[in-house]
Amino acid sequence: MKVAISMKTDKISSNFEDCEYFLIVRIGDNEIKSTKVIFNDENAQKSILKEKVNAIICRGMNEDNYKKLSKKIKIYNAEGDDVDKNISLFIEGKLNTL
Repeated sequence: MKVAISMKTDKISSNFEDCEYFLIVRIGDNEIKSTKVIFNDENAQKSILKEKVNAIICRGMNEDNYKKLSKKIKIYNAEGDDVDKNISLFIEGKLNTL
């Protein structure tokens, strides 16, 4: 499973659109197997789709992006801005969808 997390510096960004980059986390057997960074440019959302992510973790998303992305990808609401905590919550099935 691959998860995209909207990031700003070393924390989850306040919203999907204003992130500096997306951290792509590949999870298997309930642990992180690998990570990759995709910088947020005009093609970032297309890159996320090309990466075939199964989920997005963010703290907010505008309605247009939500409508477009939620058709193909589950979108989860981050609890705070700590990336490690949110990955753990995701693995444990404790994050709510947006």
